[in-house]
Amino acid sequence: MILVVVTAILIFVISLVFSMFGKGGGELYLPVMLMLLSISFYTAAGVSLFLIFLQSISMIFVYSRKHRLIDWKLAVILSIIVGGSSFLGGFFSVGVSALYLKVVFAAFLIFSAFLLFLNKNKKVELGKFGVWHREFGGGQYNVHILYLIVPIMLAAFLAGMIGISGGGLIVPIAVLLGGVPIRIAMGTNTVLVLVASSMGFLGHMTNGSIDWRLCILFGSVILAGSQIGARMHAKVSEKNLRLGLALILLFAAGLMILKTLLMS
Repeated sequence: MILVVVTAILIFVISLVFSMFGKGGGELYLPVMLMLLSISFYTAAGVSLFLIFLQSISMIFVYSRKHRLIDWKLAVILSIIVGGSSFLGGFFSVGVSALYLKVVFAAFLIFSAFLLFLNKNKKVELGKFGVWHREFGGGQYNVHILYLIVPIMLAAFLAGMIGISGGGLIVPIAVLLGGVPIRIAMGTNTVLVLVASSMGFLGHMTNGSIDWRLCILFGSVILAGSQIGARMHAKVSEKNLRLGLALILLFAAGLMILKTLLMS
């Protein structure tokens, strides 16, 4: 019981911090549950996706109404890609060994952190094939939509298989390849988090790897943490958004590698 309470407290803190970056906390929910609770990797992945689903609903309200950082037209297009890929990833996850998933999980986080360290807004010139001009939030920007399709499809499939939202990689992809401003990328990503987590969760649920008791227990603290964290987004500079998120991902990767080594 004590470990469950400690896990709930950590999940609250994680949801608060990750909501500041407009993303789910699967990168840490998963290793925290695996380290503190006696549950399988697949069960933890299913619970993680449910928690991210609740967190995304909470974040969307704040990022849309308060910060006005969600580009809904871009979100709809990317959601179609993310939704199908995440479902397939969650559905096929049972056929892959837990050890392999943990290794891929750590590599996913390290690569995401590397992209964030290099994160600079790509200048996209209007007039080129595949470039979409957007007028949004009192400003305007150009996004190279064709450069986003395949990378985001692969990221969402991997995220659904692992049990996370994929925002740690999708946000850098949107900025580095698509030219989306980082704050809009993070705000719009809250919608993608909702789609990815819900479809990935359905994929896991079809395989019967969901612990509803843990979902309800941890879900209650997720809602509180995400509301607080999402409202703090505007107070963080863009430089600190990139640096802070990259450090969090590296820390999560270290936890997963340590867990894998101890269990091997």
